Amino acid sequence: AAASAPAVQQQQQQQQQKPARLAHPLDIDQLVRGGSDLPSELEEPPSATADKVFFVFNNISPDNVATKAADLRAVLDARYAPWLANYLVERRLSVEYNFHDLYLHFVEELAMPGLPQALLGMTARAVRRLLSGDKVITDIPERALLKNLGAWLGLSTLARNKPLLMRDVKLKELLIHAYERGRMVAVVPFVCKVLGACPHSIVFRPPNPWLMAMLRLLAEIYALPDLKLNLKFEIEVLCKAIDVVLSDVQPSTLLRGRQARVTEHDF
Repeated sequence: AAASAPAVQQQQQQQQQKPARLAHPLDIDQLVRGGSDLPSELEEPPSATADKVFFVFNNISPDNVATKAADLRAVLDARYAPWLANYLVERRLSVEYNFHDLYLHFVEELAMPGLPQALLGMTARAVRRLLSGDKVITDIPERALLKNLGAWLGLSTLARNKPLLMRDVKLKELLIHAYERGRMVAVVPFVCKVLGACPHSIVFRPPNPWLMAMLRLLAEIYALPDLKLNLKFEIEVLCKAIDVVLSDVQPSTLLRGRQARVTEHDF
């Protein structure tokens, strides 16, 4: 046992130097990037520097955020902020929902110029990629990625009293489009995850007009005949988190006169 200890230690070190992967055989690059190349303006650091970044993130804990942020600042220049944002979205935020608070704390402690904006842009881009494909309708792991990214969007914007701009993600239009195209199974849980950050906000909580308008549309969706119970449940969980009685919310009329695509995934 004593003789094997160095080998075990070496194996642990090698595992720490690699970015985290999903437990199931899912190609995150294909899901988030949609099979396309990264943006042309994305400058990648040398491989040795990237390995140090991976090592930092594999060893972050709530007790060493300041230390690890200093370690990362020492090895990564701010011009690599878009690359770091892409790494966080693909390898961390999309698959490690339970560590969102830790990563947000780390990003704020890091205070790298351009990183928050790059993170928002990369997250919105990944969301658009996921929603543009048909696989998200039938594939549960892909919808899990989408919900994780929705939770991060809400946490990094609404929970910090920052608006989620239409140029990034148009939540209301997404819901209407999903109703007409038979994609509510993916979009409703995503929107509910975004809005689930509102209880942590000072601004975006009832009776905020923007939030109430979103809740009214969700109430209209909730009242649709034969809506799948799992979608109703997502809306109920959101209302409970925001401390809103769903029956007290006046449904909107945005879907009235629109033709729903009735599918087995939504109804």
